[in-house]
Amino acid sequence: MELLSPRGQTQHFTFDNTTTEVTSIALSFYSGLFAYNGWNYLNFIIEELKDPVRNLPKAIAISCSLVTVVYVLANVAFYTTLSPQEVLNSEAVAVTFADRLFGVMAWTIPVFVAMSTFGAVNGVLLTSSSKNDTCSTEVNDGRW
Repeated sequence: MELLSPRGQTQHFTFDNTTTEVTSIALSFYSGLFAYNGWNYLNFIIEELKDPVRNLPKAIAISCSLVTVVYVLANVAFYTTLSPQEVLNSEAVAVTFADRLFGVMAWTIPVFVAMSTFGAVNGVLLTSSSKNDTCSTEVNDGRW
């Protein structure tokens, strides 16, 4: 762990004071599903894929794996820099993290979050329009 965090702390990587109630575990899984919601939109544009039987599962596997790696590394970075109490008290953990590490360049985190939001909106608009096009084609062809 020391290789991952030469500037940070590793004492916060414990399971002290955690609950193992079924409701808490279910809530954590449900909250995590939001991060992986993009795979659902890929199904709407399946007509535009080349060889969808091969490429759709590959795209889903790669994207979910990439999101998992990014989220795990982000949490490792947060907890090697901030204490659990600082994370709980923070209104925006990434901004508190950036304030601690980047100083005057902390403004970059909200900018990157905004850019990511616009990217997600772009993906939703692409897939939503494709979904409507597919539905209208099926209605006009009498397949619906």
